[in-house]
Amino acid sequence: MLAFAWPWLDTAHYPSEITAARLGASLCAGIGGHAGAVDIGRLHFAYRPLRPTLATSRTWRPTTLPGGRIIVFHGYFDNVAEIAAQVDVRSSDPALIYGLAVEKWADEADRRIVGEYCTLIVEPDQARVRLCRSPLRAPPLYYFQSEELVAASSVPRALLAAGVTKKLNECRLADSGLINFTDQEASWFEGIARVPLGCAIDLKRGEPRKLIKYYDPSAIAPIQVDSDAECVARVSQLLDDAVRVSLAGFNRPGVTLSAGLDSPQIVTRALKNIPPQEKLPTFTFHPEEGYDGIAPPDMIGNERPMVEAFAAMHPQIEPHFTANEGYAHDHRLNDLFHAMGAAPTGLCNMYVFHGIFAGAVREGCDVLLVSDWGNYAFSDKGAWGFVEYLFKGRWRQLWMALKNHTSQKRPILRSFVARSLQPLLPNALWWRARKLIFPDRTSMLDLMQPFSRSYRQASGADQRLAAAGLVYERYQPRSAAHARRLLLQNDDGEAAEMYQAFEQLYGIPQRDPMAYRPLVEYCWGLPTRMYMRDGQMRWLAKQMGKGIMPEQQRANRLHGRWDADWHLRIGRRRNQILEEFDRLESDSRFAAMFDLKKLKAALLDWPDQTDINPQRMYPLEFAVPRVLLTARFIKYVEGRNEP
Repeated sequence: MLAFAWPWLDTAHYPSEITAARLGASLCAGIGGHAGAVDIGRLHFAYRPLRPTLATSRTWRPTTLPGGRIIVFHGYFDNVAEIAAQVDVRSSDPALIYGLAVEKWADEADRRIVGEYCTLIVEPDQARVRLCRSPLRAPPLYYFQSEELVAASSVPRALLAAGVTKKLNECRLADSGLINFTDQEASWFEGIARVPLGCAIDLKRGEPRKLIKYYDPSAIAPIQVDSDAECVARVSQLLDDAVRVSLAGFNRPGVTLSAGLDSPQIVTRALKNIPPQEKLPTFTFHPEEGYDGIAPPDMIGNERPMVEAFAAMHPQIEPHFTANEGYAHDHRLNDLFHAMGAAPTGLCNMYVFHGIFAGAVREGCDVLLVSDWGNYAFSDKGAWGFVEYLFKGRWRQLWMALKNHTSQKRPILRSFVARSLQPLLPNALWWRARKLIFPDRTSMLDLMQPFSRSYRQASGADQRLAAAGLVYERYQPRSAAHARRLLLQNDDGEAAEMYQAFEQLYGIPQRDPMAYRPLVEYCWGLPTRMYMRDGQMRWLAKQMGKGIMPEQQRANRLHGRWDADWHLRIGRRRNQILEEFDRLESDSRFAAMFDLKKLKAALLDWPDQTDINPQRMYPLEFAVPRVLLTARFIKYVEGRNEP
């Protein structure tokens, strides 16, 4: 992680007590380790690698170019040798290569570089700072700018250590509860901003900040595919490359493994990159003992049996399973708050990663491969095909797609309206149609979110949600480009902050080969038939799965049920949660903020078994933990010690 502060002026607010050592201490606070710290006049730099040593911290320095620019680089890029050759430098130092690339190509440099990183470049003689994050995935980067100070860091706590006032951003708090992250520059603190993915921020003394969006996913050009075999071979080669570069510099990888189509592709390629006599640890979470086995009809509650069958096909796999025994949705929340400086709503569902990361550390892994991005490119369903086949008059393909994805209880005409016509409606008309068809059904978002109606209105959260055009339960892409816009409109939902927090707590980095940009961009350019064909969705991923997994898994149409045992985990703590809700209700602020009456009634009317009806399940599984998350983050920020 990096930190930087530059007092423009020596004032009472930002005195000379700001030092690099103070910034470095803030990076290490709560997680330990050592940070390199360097003061260059009034410029203060600090850097803490994930696995620091005292020796490396003492020798660390920011990189200075001959022209005077100072660079700090955090992360990695995969084509470092290629870029080094193009800027004519014999070095593997990513900061040096990055700085020279920006000098040569300006913002075009970040389109040429492939990797996951955040950077800062300081030009002391110009009173200028450039901040940047890579596209698709990148470590977080925050900044503060005023007439007196400019500062940037991977974590908000370092900015607070630099003297920035700690004040909760109530808008971000309210928006997060409604799963609205469309303001991609907002942070959880007033005055602190977030650098969006694929963007650079130019900060110059006396001038407003300038945002440069250098990466445009909608600009990905279509690819002409001459043969299916060539396409599958090309994707396979790109997956090989993705795993190879993700493992560069590591000796003992571990891989998260599910019963899906994505992670097995990562596992089989990771096996090619380790010695044949070595084992590859994989990590799978599954429900706790006592789970009643109930899951929605289109989901698998326990993926362990399929994972075991897959592992049996590949003797080098050493499968590890975690039920996260005893963990609850609020496990180590305060530690995560400190590591993140944030409390995004998705954090409630990330408790399963405690068992995954802890298992990887226990097995001596030095990197953990995940496959979050698979569904966004390589194994996309191609759901826009229902509209495209209608518009292009490809009647056979449309008929087969509708027939194969229509339940026996739903007439095919109704499916046609829902899948081929409704995506064409603007949001306002879509909502009206939905209310006509399901007059008694509460929206998914209303069921999942924790706030009272009055708070949503008073905080402006409802108005901002409407202005953003974000409809959480509506994924109805009209085209491949529209699908990408829907995918990226919420940025990454602060997934970067969550992963960085787990890395800090457990000391092990994670990589997602599925987010390798050459792979993603190639997949984004493919025609629809590579994803939806002859009534089969995820056609490409299923073709790629031939021979590497059991046929039952390859042909499986059920989704893994994340948090399948929520009824067990929340149920055993129901009385404690009710007591906490009673305490919140006695606080006028929290009583007005949360819909505690409704949620207490839901907890008191506890189902005897796992309920799969969203109207009853969503308030219990999602809204209840989100009350705890939000209230505790407020108390954390305000330094309130009461339970």
